Amino acid sequence: MKVQSVSFGVLKKINKAGQTYKDFDLKSKTTISIGGRAKYFVQICKLEDFLKVMLYLRETKTKFFVLGGGSNIVFSSNGYSGVVISLEGDLALIEQNFDNIEMGAGVRLSWAIRYCMQNSLGGFEGAVGVPASIGGATYMNMSCFDFEMSKIIRYVVAFDLTKFKITYLTHDDCKFGYRASIFQNKNYIILRVGFELKHMENADLRQKLIATLQKRLDLQPKGHSAGCVFKKISGLQVSKMLDEIGVKGMSIKDAIVSEKHANFVINQANATSQDVHNLVDAISQKFESVYGIKLECEIEFIGE
Repeated sequence: MKVQSVSFGVLKKINKAGQTYKDFDLKSKTTISIGGRAKYFVQICKLEDFLKVMLYLRETKTKFFVLGGGSNIVFSSNGYSGVVISLEGDLALIEQNFDNIEMGAGVRLSWAIRYCMQNSLGGFEGAVGVPASIGGATYMNMSCFDFEMSKIIRYVVAFDLTKFKITYLTHDDCKFGYRASIFQNKNYIILRVGFELKHMENADLRQKLIATLQKRLDLQPKGHSAGCVFKKISGLQVSKMLDEIGVKGMSIKDAIVSEKHANFVINQANATSQDVHNLVDAISQKFESVYGIKLECEIEFIGE
């Protein structure tokens, strides 16, 4: 039996509470401001709509990508021929029942931090200034300075793409590691995350937020980037080693290594995904030729 191709009309009809777009410009959805056009972009606001969309995508064998805050993503400048999904509305709510705090995958870290400030809760302050979503930060087990996402996670509610049902994963089930989790095997879509947060006096919370934000501003460059390019290597300071081999200022067209931090690639204006990819490859090859160590890229390149 011939499989039907995905239809914009059907997507729009089953995504009742959200918005559905075609030929959508992805550039505005990533922090590095690079990307072509997605065939379809779907903002899903209700769980029932999400389930219908997932069923339809399975029936039509359509590829898809679930986008969070877009902070470590480079979409192809040639575009994405499938469906890009953004979880919003009911899938981006913060709910609290006594000491159980649950956040939708679409919640931005900035919203989580604001909520914690309003409710005198500590735990998220180390993530201040990171333009990520709860889903994306959990997927990556995002870490920075003394913050690590998995340290405050109790459980995750996800959609199992193999069994095609919603499932509950304990902290241990998530198999967190350095910038790693079970969700990176692409068999799950994170829907909600439960957190273990503790009371913190507002004055202490504010002081830590300000100190962390200042540290980030002092150490990290401004401009359009996808965050750190390469993962840490145990016992080694990768950014310092990159600096020592003179990668700062290396460029391919409008993609350039930051003069402030050697582990950041900046889109100066009109860099393409291929420019960034080629520059990352050139840096990696130079690092390996000098140190004999292969770097692991932290950025995800998505698309054609």
